[in-house]
Amino acid sequence: MNNTKSKIHTGKKKRNGVADLMKLQYKIELTPLSKADGGGYLATIPLLKGCQSDGSSPDEATDHLREAQRAWFESALKHDDPIPLPQ
Repeated sequence: MNNTKSKIHTGKKKRNGVADLMKLQYKIELTPLSKADGGGYLATIPLLKGCQSDGSSPDEATDHLREAQRAWFESALKHDDPIPLPQ
């Protein structure tokens, strides 16, 4: 697989910033949490390693995930880390 098509390096994307990255359509996975884990839902973006959040409902978990996604992009841009692009 050609990595230049699946990832961008942040140096090229800084001029567009987080707002443009947030417009991209990343796959979100929602997983119900057991009562032992506190209940509610876990929301993740598998392509963005470590990007996850939770909430008491699927909508709340997804809303919180969008905040985590924004922070993930901000950190990647700050540290010049590559950002995987959705397929």
